[in-house]
Amino acid sequence: MHLQRIRAQNFRAFGDGKTAPQLDWTLSKGLNILIGENDAGKTAVVDAIRHVLWTTSYEFVRLFEQDFHIKGDVRTQTMFIEATLADLSPDQEASVLEWLTYEPDGSRNLIVHMQARWLPPKDGKRARVDVITRTGRDGNGPEIGHAVRELVRATYLRPLRDAEAELKPARQSRLSQILAAHKSIEGQDQNDFNVKDAEKRPEKLVGLMAYAQYHLGKHPVIKGVQDDINKHYLSKFAFDGDELKSRIQIAPDLSLQPILERFELSLLPSAGIHEDERCPRGLGYNNALFMATELVLLRDGDELALLLIEEPEAHLHPQLQERVQELLEQSATSTGEGKRPVQVIMTTHSPSLAAGADVASMTLVYQGQLFPLAHEKTKLQKNDYEFLRRFLDATKANLFFARGVAVVEGPAEALLLPALAKACGKSFSKHGLAVVNVGGIGLYHYARIFQRTDGKVVPIPVVCLTDRDVVPDVATYVSPPKNGKPRFEKDFKPEALAAHVKSKVDRAAGDRTIVCVSDRWTFEFDLARYGCGELMFTAIQLAVKAQAADERLTEEQEVLATAAAHDAWVQLKCEGLSEDELAARVYEPLATKKGSKAVAAQYAGYLLATEKYGTGEELFAKLPPYLQRALNWLTKTPGGA
Repeated sequence: MHLQRIRAQNFRAFGDGKTAPQLDWTLSKGLNILIGENDAGKTAVVDAIRHVLWTTSYEFVRLFEQDFHIKGDVRTQTMFIEATLADLSPDQEASVLEWLTYEPDGSRNLIVHMQARWLPPKDGKRARVDVITRTGRDGNGPEIGHAVRELVRATYLRPLRDAEAELKPARQSRLSQILAAHKSIEGQDQNDFNVKDAEKRPEKLVGLMAYAQYHLGKHPVIKGVQDDINKHYLSKFAFDGDELKSRIQIAPDLSLQPILERFELSLLPSAGIHEDERCPRGLGYNNALFMATELVLLRDGDELALLLIEEPEAHLHPQLQERVQELLEQSATSTGEGKRPVQVIMTTHSPSLAAGADVASMTLVYQGQLFPLAHEKTKLQKNDYEFLRRFLDATKANLFFARGVAVVEGPAEALLLPALAKACGKSFSKHGLAVVNVGGIGLYHYARIFQRTDGKVVPIPVVCLTDRDVVPDVATYVSPPKNGKPRFEKDFKPEALAAHVKSKVDRAAGDRTIVCVSDRWTFEFDLARYGCGELMFTAIQLAVKAQAADERLTEEQEVLATAAAHDAWVQLKCEGLSEDELAARVYEPLATKKGSKAVAAQYAGYLLATEKYGTGEELFAKLPPYLQRALNWLTKTPGGA
């Protein structure tokens, strides 16, 4: 049995499908990862499941006024949440037979439908929320019974959980519930201790407790204190004819549940410390222990194997996050002998965790809308998913949490584009934008992540920046290709050049993803060509000096090199060069590998921060048109389409 679908109307961020999107999410049987920025609706999805199914921890979950969707100052007064559970085993179907829904294809599902109404205060009466839970689609079946409720509880791990406290002895402790549900607990409630054969060690847990209690009661220390209390103090309170006696025990109730509630699960000390010594371990490893314990119950139980976990990365360093993600994925997709797969629904804000997951298992949540990234939901091909599984790392996975994404082909763009945007008053940080450097390969794989085949449009602007890769004729330092393919502007007729650019655009553009092709040649050349000539000339000259010095320029050397570059720029401007010729001279050291593009971009970013090369609209007007369009698109400024 697994959760196949969750629907909700007018629950928190989710509306009725008209004024705001409703929740309608079809899940996979295995791992389901909800990703997206804060306040997008990820927790609302998890809480919707908790409200309709309840949880194995038996926590009290109730609806409040603020759970009802609000638009402007008008709050809805009705809502529903509906969960469809599919693939029940024959035994599970038999236990809830009268509540099953028979589908047109002959299958049988268990549909749990919770309807709620908020009644505002009126005539002196307090506000209240009335809830009724029935079965059947749209709640057209009978009210659910105890058998249904116990069968479909989900396991929930809250964010920033106190794992250590959850595994300590306590009434109705989580550990006691896990132990009580384990398949090997059967028969352990029998007391097989025989006081007439007190030296024989029992086999059952209750018998072992009775055995321990009997022998501890005979210990001189325990018996001495007990007799001291009874003889010298308690007996003095008794009236004539009455008898007051006490007994020191571990568990006055020799039943299984109180015994289980006395157990504690903790990590052994780290290497070098004796295992019997008390030595607390860190929050991260205790959280890993807690998750492992819950998975034991889920894989061995008979009820719904559904784990809801918010932010499993809490307290975990990145490498441990990856290990936890791998374990959750294995638990969701593979089974061992006698085991069953666990359906996992988790939320995360961790690029490290997202980077280690299969993109197809993710669902992007953005402004109350869910966009599954599963196969056939996006324009990604099978080889795209495989490529991303291999090459999507933590630095690239931040695209799943951004309000806009710039996909670039190299470190120069990744370093300099945010600096340019900030200097122009279009800060990537303030706009929640991410830069994904694909390193010269795979741009088109990343471009299609947010492009849909299901008719939906992900409202996240994406820009793919790519070079035109057509060499201006004035760049005579570039050698013609040996294969005879067209490389220079003179090799292209106008219509062929337009087709060349269009092919780059058509390969990646779609929905809210646009492709901005450099107007002339490369990122650095175009910056020099359209108005940032002195900036790029100075930065490139510094990169040349740095490369000659094995990247070990001192601060004093950088100051001197900057001054020398300024003087050289003044002389260069006096040579009467055309705009193309000037840009070609500026770019030559990078084209001939005398300086590093990344280092030049780093220096350019530093120079921009001095505000000596322009700021705001003045600097923005100096940018190449393709960069102006890209920044306007990412920041949702007119002129970006």
